[in-house]
Amino acid sequence: MTKDYSYVLTARHVVVEEADRNTVTDQNGIAIEALDVLIFPKIGEEEPLDCAILKVTHQPWLSQRSCVASHLPHEANLTLVGLPGTERDSSTPIKHWNGHSASVANELITLALDGIPGKDVIQGMSGGGVYHVKNGYPYLVGVEFEMEATRLDQQFGRVDCYSLVRYNELIGLSASAPMIPAYMECFSEIRDMIFAFNVIDPTNVQHLKVALSDFAASLIASGMPPPYEIKTQYDSQLLINNKTPSELELRELWIAYLEFIVISALMDNAGIADNEYISGLEKKRRLLYTSDGSNWIGRLDEILRIARRLLDKNGTIVVASPDAAAKPFPPDFVLSNVINNIATVPGQGPFSIDEVENSIFSSFKLTHLEGLRRSCVIDSEHEYRGLRPGKEQLQMFRDKLNEIIT
Repeated sequence: MTKDYSYVLTARHVVVEEADRNTVTDQNGIAIEALDVLIFPKIGEEEPLDCAILKVTHQPWLSQRSCVASHLPHEANLTLVGLPGTERDSSTPIKHWNGHSASVANELITLALDGIPGKDVIQGMSGGGVYHVKNGYPYLVGVEFEMEATRLDQQFGRVDCYSLVRYNELIGLSASAPMIPAYMECFSEIRDMIFAFNVIDPTNVQHLKVALSDFAASLIASGMPPPYEIKTQYDSQLLINNKTPSELELRELWIAYLEFIVISALMDNAGIADNEYISGLEKKRRLLYTSDGSNWIGRLDEILRIARRLLDKNGTIVVASPDAAAKPFPPDFVLSNVINNIATVPGQGPFSIDEVENSIFSSFKLTHLEGLRRSCVIDSEHEYRGLRPGKEQLQMFRDKLNEIIT
C-alpha cells in the first residue's frame, strides 16, 4: 500500500542484516536495489522467527494475490515454489513441488509434498513461496523456511512454512506500509459477494443478481480504480468514525463500496466508473461505512455533520453497516429534530436557527445500503420474477432507487 517501495518475503536465515549485502533480482535476472531488511528482534534466549522481508525499490508490475492460511480448506492443495541448490545452474532453476496442507496451527503451515522428496532435493528452497491454487489462480499463503523434522534421517517430504500473518506482524513492528489484501487489489475479487439479497425465494431475483454482477464486471473492466487506490485517495472520509482506521481494510467495506458504485452508475446511466467518474461523485454522493451494528438512525447528528463537510447542497449519503434491520431512510420528524439541534447558531440563543444552514442540512438525502436492498428488491422480489432478465429488471431496480434517493 505504498509506491515508495515493494517487499520481498523470505526466510531470515537466507539474508544478511545489511541491505547492501543482499542481492535481489527479478524474474528476468535484472538487479533490484535492496533498501532495508526487516527481521524479528531477539527477545531473551528465544530465537526470533525465521522470517525476513527485504524492502526493495518500488516494482509497479507486481500483482500478488494472497490468501489467509486459516481459511484454507482441509488438506488444501498447496504448491511450493523455489530454487533448490542442485538446480540453480540448470536451464530451469525454478521448481514446483505440489502437495497439501498437513496442518495449519498458530500461523504455522506444515506442507506434505507429493513424492516425499528428501532434504537433498529441497535444500535451497528456503524463502520460497507456498501457493494455494483456486479457480486457476495462485494465492500466496506463506513462506517455507525448513524441513519439519529435526533429525536428518526423518527429513522427508514435509516442510514448515510461516503464514503471511507473521509477515504482517513484522511489517507492523517496523511501522512500514501494510501489504495489500487480495480483495483490495481489484474489485473483481469481491464481485461475486455483492447484492446478497436475503429473499424468500432466490430464484425470484437470480437474474437480477446476475445482471448486477455483469454490470459490475463491465465497470471494473472500464477502468475502475482498485480498492487500495480509493483507500489512498479518500482514507478516513470513507468512515463514519475516523478514529477506527482499521475498518478501511475490512472486506465488508469494499463489498459495500462496489455496490455503491454500481448503484450510482445505474442511477447516472453511466457505463464507465473510472477515476474521473468517481471524482465527479465526491460532492453529490458518498458512501460512509461503520462496523458498528447499532441502529444507524441513532447517529444522524454525526452523519449529517460529515455530509455538511463533504457534500454540496442536495447531496446524498449512503450508510453501510451490519445493521440487518436498517430502515432505508430516517423518519422526517427525527431528521428535523436533529437538524434543528445542529443548526443552532452559537451566541444567539438556543432557538436561533441559521436558515441557510438549515436549508443545506435539510437538502441532504440519507439512506442505508441494507435498507435500499430491502425496499428495492427484497420487499418486491415477486415483481422481478415476472420481468425479462437483464435490462427490464435493472430498469425496475433503478426506478425504485430513484424513488428513495432522488
